[in-house]
Amino acid sequence: MNEHEEQFIAAFISKEKQDRYQFLLGSNDPKRRIECLNRLNHCRDLNEKYVTWLPRDPRSTTRNAEIAAMLRERGSLKLVYVFGCSCPVDGHIMPLLEAMDQTTEAGFGTIISCVPGKLAYYFAEEGQRRAILERKPGK
Repeated sequence: MNEHEEQFIAAFISKEKQDRYQFLLGSNDPKRRIECLNRLNHCRDLNEKYVTWLPRDPRSTTRNAEIAAMLRERGSLKLVYVFGCSCPVDGHIMPLLEAMDQTTEAGFGTIISCVPGKLAYYFAEEGQRRAILERKPGK
């Protein structure tokens, strides 16, 4: 588990599920990581207090540029960290829009950490739900 994953859990996963996520992602057993990342397909563990759900638009890459612009306005770094279920770019650092396009193409639950513990993007399986996750200073 790295800084992005640790801070994502602390900032955006509900308190009741944080220990489980830390255990699974922190394990040296790849099966445990997969078990955790599979939860991202239908993430019910997000702290809704910090979630802004975006309009549904399954698997549309045309929306990625719009959403990337919204994330940049909120302070996204140019290079972001990606972790997700069956995602070929799991564990990679890459440009924001490229990460979003790869996530949409893969079609599985994925988190794009734009600023560790402060700003992230959530893509559910097949893009059924998308969200911006944001912790503002002092909250």
